[in-house]
Amino acid sequence: MTINEKPEIVEDLVLEHASLLVNGTHTEHPTWVEIRAAMDSNQLMWLDCATPDQGDLERMVKLFGIDDEMLSDSADFNQRTRLSEYDSYLLLVAYGVAADARTMMEVHVYVMQHRVVTVRNGPCPPVELLHDRADKMMTPTTTVPAILSRILSVLVGTFADALDTVDEELTELETSILHDDPSTSQIEKLLDLRKRVNTFRRAVDPARDLVGAGRFVIIDALADVSEDARRHLRDLAVDLAHVGDQVESERDRLSAVMDIYMNQVNYRQNDIMKKLATVSTVFLPLMFITGFFGMNFAFLVRSVNSSMAFLILGIGLNLITIIGSLYVMKRRGWW
Repeated sequence: MTINEKPEIVEDLVLEHASLLVNGTHTEHPTWVEIRAAMDSNQLMWLDCATPDQGDLERMVKLFGIDDEMLSDSADFNQRTRLSEYDSYLLLVAYGVAADARTMMEVHVYVMQHRVVTVRNGPCPPVELLHDRADKMMTPTTTVPAILSRILSVLVGTFADALDTVDEELTELETSILHDDPSTSQIEKLLDLRKRVNTFRRAVDPARDLVGAGRFVIIDALADVSEDARRHLRDLAVDLAHVGDQVESERDRLSAVMDIYMNQVNYRQNDIMKKLATVSTVFLPLMFITGFFGMNFAFLVRSVNSSMAFLILGIGLNLITIIGSLYVMKRRGWW
């Protein structure tokens, strides 16, 4: 096969890590002949494919009549959230968040007449759970926009769960900052949380523009949008608005906790400086006394000539000076 040739559809070849939903049924690891039969039936179908290889993508291009750009679009993940319109289909790049509230799950959704094809770069449990609802999702009255809205709804729901986890981690971190000494691990965790929230924001904000904000770009781009699908998309817009507000709330809270951390660092530095100043204040008069009695005046040499004079002037005067200095600092709240 030359570079520009497209692979033939091998009838008994299995599409690994894929699910075919059509006519209320769910088939794991379908063969290409089963996928072709689902297409020929002109019934609503959803093909969900995880980690397809280059050959799988080329067969999809040939079978579904998708532009060759799919080979680059779905072979290159880490794209931004976007909606692209082509002659015979739409491409929507959407995101969800894994259960660890950290890993982003990228889903490419190809929307065609009577068909939805999703391509993922790995496991996506929320989308996979929809497979078990094939009997309720893939009914004769179901439309493509309805399927799309359900896929997007479960992805949006993952952001709410992830932000709840971030909020709990931020609460624990805030308590740690207030009760423990500032540490490098605390600032590292703060920066990690800020990075995660900013990643969520970059995925959620464009989705709000596509589904919400009163514009419903997706509805304008889709055909055959039933009232049921419109209702689901309106609910999706509300959910995205709530998630967007939650993201902004967490960003504000992160800034507040960052300020608390910096205040604690400054307080600790001030406390250290105060202790150093206290030690310096105590030793300052001692340095004066030792310097005074260390001078070679004849009076001092003749007067400090006994053990009693040494104890009184050499030791007693220093102790009195230390006690006096500490008493004054204690009264003024310096120590």
